[in-house]
Amino acid sequence: MAPKKDLSKGPTTTVLGLSKMMPSLLDDLVSRGVVYANDVRPPPKGETSARPRSDEVVVFRDLFTAGLRLPLDPVVVDIFRLFGVYLHQMTPMSILRLSLYMWLAKTC
Repeated sequence: MAPKKDLSKGPTTTVLGLSKMMPSLLDDLVSRGVVYANDVRPPPKGETSARPRSDEVVVFRDLFTAGLRLPLDPVVVDIFRLFGVYLHQMTPMSILRLSLYMWLAKTC
């Protein structure tokens, strides 16, 4: 069995390329009520590596289209910790499936 990864060092995937998130796109998310204005910031211009502060996470716009809403349910946070994944490693389909799982778990 492979040794467990040391998750204390932060996300394993940090090089993301140049962001296409513009202030106008953030304003659109705020106006639709998906995020709050004080809770989001675009990455610094020219930054290609994820460098979130200790109280931040990297999130892709497409995850909100798939149904992601913040703050995350504590159970979702526990699931991420259990499997050693970070929010920016999720795909829109995985967010959709996780939302479906949470709906089923809470209604059955």
